[in-house]
Amino acid sequence: MKRICLLLTGALLSSNCVMAGSDIFHWGITAGGNISKVRGTGSGFMDTGWKYDSSGGYFVGFSARLSIPIVNFGLDASFTYSQEMADIASNGANIMDKLRYFSIPVHLRYDFELPVLSGLVIPYAFVGPECNLSLNDFDVNEFFRKDPGSSRLLNEVDFDYLTKDQVWKLDLGFGVILFSHFQVSYFYAVPLESSFRFKTVYDDTSDHFRLGTHHIGLTYFF
Repeated sequence: MKRICLLLTGALLSSNCVMAGSDIFHWGITAGGNISKVRGTGSGFMDTGWKYDSSGGYFVGFSARLSIPIVNFGLDASFTYSQEMADIASNGANIMDKLRYFSIPVHLRYDFELPVLSGLVIPYAFVGPECNLSLNDFDVNEFFRKDPGSSRLLNEVDFDYLTKDQVWKLDLGFGVILFSHFQVSYFYAVPLESSFRFKTVYDDTSDHFRLGTHHIGLTYFF
């Protein structure tokens, strides 16, 4: 699936050489902000002592869209650097860590062309997979050093910690194209799997953390 997303993204971004000046293909730069929230699942992190807060981040990169005339369907894909924040607290200790990704979203979109305003405003909706390639680890050791109630786990309990190398999400969103060049969009990236995992032999605890993210972006197409 990752290879398919990479191939589609590369094909769309490289199509500019073939379709330069065409009304059906556009490419450009994209940037925006995101708000993420961690949700923990498992026997160790479901009690009331654990809290998960929303935190802000950003993304920046390249984007391309391919329109199919008449039927109003199309594709868009991006390659972005994305920074998301994981904010977790327990027993008075708190850590906010940056999770950095190369993100590759590929969307199927439908443009709602308005007869009178089609050259000025085009609303659209989209859905599609998003592959996030991890660039760093969540510092679980720092977290437990700051957590008085759990610091014993570092010395007394064997644990296995894992940041996923790639994390899949499903994007659901909508937006509007303005004057053929500007695109404003919103989408929510639904986590399909955990972003990082913590497992101990103590009480057979196994926990997974999913990172759902709201994205608001602005794209300029050349």
